Amino acid sequence: MPVGIKLSDCPRCNGAVMDYRSPIADSPMCITCGWRKEIVPQDVLDEVEAHLGKAFMEDRYTHRQIGTGKAPLSGWEREKRRRQRESEAKPEKLAG
Repeated sequence: MPVGIKLSDCPRCNGAVMDYRSPIADSPMCITCGWRKEIVPQDVLDEVEAHLGKAFMEDRYTHRQIGTGKAPLSGWEREKRRRQRESEAKPEKLAG
């Protein structure tokens, strides 16, 4: 399998690009930074072309917060629970 090496051919780091001239995923690849030539399918290019100039895409992702099932405790509820924990801990300290 012949290997072709082109010096200063990497578009990212200007390093050497090695090409095995076979249909493997690593060909061609820069031996310095790992850059690979990406082949974008035509259907993806067509979709990008169709959406150029638009403000947004129709089927875009929207963030939604996942519910936890319970509302957070109010300040008074937290204080009541803290006092209850302290009162339960005091008898243990006196007994010990």
